[in-house]
Amino acid sequence: MKHFFIMNPAAGKGTRFHALIDDIHKVCDRRQVYYAVHITEKQGESTEFVKKMCQSSNEPMRFYACGGDGTIKEVASGLVGFDHAELGIIPMGTGNDFVRNFEHNEQLFNIDAQLDGETRKMDLLKYNDKYAVNLINTGFDCEVAKQVSLNRRSIFLPSKLAYTAGIAQKITQFDTAIVNGKVYFDGVLHTRGDKFQACVFANGQYYGAGYHAAPAASFNDGIIDCCIIDKLPLMTFIKILGHYKAGTHLTEKSMPDVLAYKKCKKAELVFYRPTDISVDGEIERVKGKVTFTIVKDAVNLSMPKACQPIPLDPAVLKAAKKFQNKK
Repeated sequence: MKHFFIMNPAAGKGTRFHALIDDIHKVCDRRQVYYAVHITEKQGESTEFVKKMCQSSNEPMRFYACGGDGTIKEVASGLVGFDHAELGIIPMGTGNDFVRNFEHNEQLFNIDAQLDGETRKMDLLKYNDKYAVNLINTGFDCEVAKQVSLNRRSIFLPSKLAYTAGIAQKITQFDTAIVNGKVYFDGVLHTRGDKFQACVFANGQYYGAGYHAAPAASFNDGIIDCCIIDKLPLMTFIKILGHYKAGTHLTEKSMPDVLAYKKCKKAELVFYRPTDISVDGEIERVKGKVTFTIVKDAVNLSMPKACQPIPLDPAVLKAAKKFQNKK
């Protein structure tokens, strides 16, 4: 097998970049495997590089996305349609939310364990004609994501505090961070209005450096998990924020009736005006309609043997089923 390490030098402020490259050379040379390190210079480059390599040969290949969720998205997008290639992940970003779906993700930095990885199928979330790995969101949390991208450039703010600081900074604009539009689940109109504080369409469970927005989601079940929060007063939002972060917003009995949680094969969001969305943490401006579908078993995912998917909580699945049947 050929091993390609796709390095994003900007991920996570680049603090572990050179140490990781040294470790890759040391282990791969010792193991005498065929490998190459490719350092990206611009957004979108990873997708094109992966496609080019996959088209050049039918030999088994594995591409390790060494960066944040955005880098994983780019590499995975290039792998669609190539069954002889696999996706590996070395999380070098700030949030690293997709790998929170796995146990013992510290092993993702073990190059020996990566080379001996086990392969499983993984779904991708498709929005119009593009792909996402983890989660797409819009509304207040998207505005926070935009602020977080600015915060991460600051040499004075630790990366781990970038999201918390972003929330505090955007609270003053809370009333204007509203999604205006209609939402459809499998062709059925969502009837709780057309103004929302947040809309989340998920393949993985986490975003925003650990916010557990879609606790019933699985990256290989062929289903989109959607969490829609109504437009609500600031104090109500502050009240539910702790549950939303912990992933208990589906099971907590004291939660006010302010959200919908649906599982579907297809979702549509029809915007009344051009709006920003956050795709695996990266901001895109869209207008009109965005159609979300799931591509079942879209790519081969290689993970160290210890990094098994975290089992879903039966209580959460039971609660999600109740939300599914709720009008």
